[in-house]
Amino acid sequence: MKRFALAGSVVVALGVCSVALAASTLSGTYRTKVHTTALHGFVNGTWTIKFSGMVPGSNQGLYTVTDNGAVVIHGKDTIKGSKISFKDTSGRDSCLGAGTTGHYKFKLKGSKLKFTKISETKKSCGQGRAVVLTSGTFTKVG
Repeated sequence: MKRFALAGSVVVALGVCSVALAASTLSGTYRTKVHTTALHGFVNGTWTIKFSGMVPGSNQGLYTVTDNGAVVIHGKDTIKGSKISFKDTSGRDSCLGAGTTGHYKFKLKGSKLKFTKISETKKSCGQGRAVVLTSGTFTKVG
């Protein structure tokens, strides 16, 4: 009976660890340069996204986005496997309100991070996010 209880505890512990690892697969700061004619070039420049830990008591992470060094978005992300959802919470370029979550696949290989759009729930709001995230590869800088 003790073995069964111990085995059950190990399984639960491994399950908790795997959820924690899956939720924290992105950390640090990543940078990309956007050069595009999309949106009339409005989003051209150097962009960074910083993944900075988890929201206490939840499965959401925190992120901050800069445009040419100026903070323009704060938000919360949710990661499940290789999929990430972005929900902006504040900032001059943020996409706020109901139905403004962006869903993306991501691939992290070494210091390189690449996003592929799955969906943006509000087209008018998510166009800039989609262009910035999918125009190129992000490189880890911090």
